[in-house]
Formats: sequence, C-alpha cells, structure tokens
Amino acid sequence: MSYDLYFARREPGQSWDQVLEALDAREEPPPADPAAWDRVVARARELLGEVRTVEYPPNWELDHEATGISVNHWEGDWEMSVPYRTHGDDARQALDLLYRLASIVERESGLECFDPQLGRPLAEIADREPAVAMFDAVADRFGRRTETPA
Repeated sequence: MSYDLYFARREPGQSWDQVLEALDAREEPPPADPAAWDRVVARARELLGEVRTVEYPPNWELDHEATGISVNHWEGDWEMSVPYRTHGDDARQALDLLYRLASIVERESGLECFDPQLGRPLAEIADREPAVAMFDAVADRFGRRTETPA
C-alpha cells in the first residue's frame, strides 16, 4: 500500500477527473523522455543522496531505500509513490521529500502532478497535514504506530 502521485498534461479548463479518464481511455502511451529521466535522476541524487536506478527503455525506475520513495517513467508515463510505513514527523519528512521530488519531475517533464489521495494538483497543496493524517491512520490500522517513551 502506498501514497501515489500521478503526472499528466492538463489542458486549460480541463478537470483532473477528465484528465484521469482520458489517461484510462487512451490507446497509445505518450513518448518516453530519456533526457528528462536523466535530469530527474541527477536532481534526485542532489535531493536524496544515493538512489538505485533500473533502466530498461522505455521503462525506468528510481528507488530511494531510506524513504521508500519510488519514481517510475514507464512507457512515457510518470508516477511516484512512497509506502505507508511511517507516521508523524517521519511521514511529514517523507512527504516533504516526495513533494519536492515531484516538483522536480514537473519541471523536467513539463507535466503537472496530481495527488489523488487529496484530490488536488501539487501546486494547490499548501497544507500537508491531511496527507500526514493518512499515514497516521494507516499506521494505526496496522498497529505500526509506537509511542515514544517519556
């Protein structure tokens, strides 16, 4: 189970529901962008440090072991995720890195990021606490939250 982000080109006036519907209905994926991928990997290393990449064009994957953040550029599509394995301040830090890396993907790919958990584009997310609350709820549901001893 993971917290996911999607990337797409949104036309002026087009709702995200329309964008996601069009993505599901399309017959051909967009062209892959190996140059954007190389730029994203370089910037991800600046932000996160050591990352692992797997490249088998037209598919590329990047993973950051410490946070679990994953960036995928599969057959022209971009998506990101981070597992729900943290809570509280750790989740806040993972989300901060996820969103910062998502901004890099937006700049380098020319696409817009959408957070389906919050139902909003990245550019409209000022308060990350609702996302942190989702991590906390998953931690509670699976008994992963531990209290820090006083």
